[in-house]
Amino acid sequence: MSGGKTNVELKSDREVIVTRDFAAPARLVWEAMSKPEYVRRWYGLKILDCTVCEIDHRVGGKWRFVLRAPDGSEHAFSGEYREIDAQRRVVYTENYEPLGPGHEIVVTATFEERDGYTRLTSHLLYKSQADRDGHLQSGMEAGANESHDRLAELLATLT
Repeated sequence: MSGGKTNVELKSDREVIVTRDFAAPARLVWEAMSKPEYVRRWYGLKILDCTVCEIDHRVGGKWRFVLRAPDGSEHAFSGEYREIDAQRRVVYTENYEPLGPGHEIVVTATFEERDGYTRLTSHLLYKSQADRDGHLQSGMEAGANESHDRLAELLATLT
């Protein structure tokens, strides 16, 4: 494992695997991804302000983030936690709210710690190939890289 860029792999017509190694223990990566005071500092593109960051981090709990662009437009994401195994695995739904219901992604994120690094692997399962392709065409790969770069910067201040 080593730090670096986020890798996005198309696994099937409805699946994408997103992987990134962080130079931090799983405990810190987990905290940075589950506590609003940290998520606000790294989630989304740098030009966006995270104006809402609500996290009820328990099975059945809901989360919601709203990002505001410089032009005042807002982009809201929300979902529900389905499984939580602290510092190892979390399963949750994710929906870009403007798409409306029926386009939720099921995300299974795993945290694998080794030699001072944590590999975050997110398995994204879409309802359809059209949803997967639309997400990819929206700039998801560049956005994931920028968010993960910001997460790595935050983690460097926590270690």
